[in-house]
Amino acid sequence: MNGTGRRILDEVSDRIIAITSGKVVLAALAAFAVIATLINGRPFGVWQLKEITGGVGILDMETLYTPEQAYALLSAMGEAGRAFDLTHIVPLDMFFPFVYTLFYAVTITWLLHRWLPAGSRWHRLNVVPLIGGIADYCENFGIITLLLSWPSPLLEIARFTMAMGLVKFTFDILAMLILVGALLGWGVSVMRNRSSRSTAA
Repeated sequence: MNGTGRRILDEVSDRIIAITSGKVVLAALAAFAVIATLINGRPFGVWQLKEITGGVGILDMETLYTPEQAYALLSAMGEAGRAFDLTHIVPLDMFFPFVYTLFYAVTITWLLHRWLPAGSRWHRLNVVPLIGGIADYCENFGIITLLLSWPSPLLEIARFTMAMGLVKFTFDILAMLILVGALLGWGVSVMRNRSSRSTAA
């Protein structure tokens, strides 16, 4: 990474660190839970959509599909399903990437700062969730374009949407692994510190 890239990375990471606190982590978790419940349940989410479409879900949850497969799914949703997706799920999904990205970023930051020395470069891992969140928004705009242009076949947009979805899933999984790793590392350090104090006593 060149000097400019590193400076940008450090600045973004430092901004996340600046807003991180236990209260922010809890607030982000609560918002994450609320939006996830709404977007997956009734009467606004995927559960309701599947009742309308007879079990057909949303393109957001698919990976490694061809443009033809994307349009087959949109076709299977039917007019009512596509309208419901565009007017109910899509608006919620404009909030969801921000909320889960914030949750992952501040939680990773909070855990790493309780485990690692302040000067460690590993703290910069808190920017990883942002890549997944940006890709999610790109995917969302692609899906909105496909829905609004239906039934016109925008094959390049469908390919772009699939690619952004793949980036989203990859970096979301990576963010979860970093979070779990940070949690385990912090837990081990807490146990070691307690063991050291017990031995010294």
